[in-house]
Amino acid sequence: MKLKSLVTGATGFIGSHLVEFLLQKGLEVRCLLRNPDQLGWLKDLSVQIVKGDCLEQSSLIAAVQGMDYVFHL
Repeated sequence: MKLKSLVTGATGFIGSHLVEFLLQKGLEVRCLLRNPDQLGWLKDLSVQIVKGDCLEQSSLIAAVQGMDYVFHL
């Protein structure tokens, strides 16, 4: 069973490198994005995109469901 991780800030400089690192290590990656229309380089990666904002409790609760790790950047 693969470990699952949530990354906030995945479209930023540090977040983008973290997502690539996690994928290389074999983790499943979910990215919480405020605007999923601006995927940039994420569109070419095998990640799950979730629309939401970490400042909104309901979207954050939904995003962390089933995750083993949360990286908040």
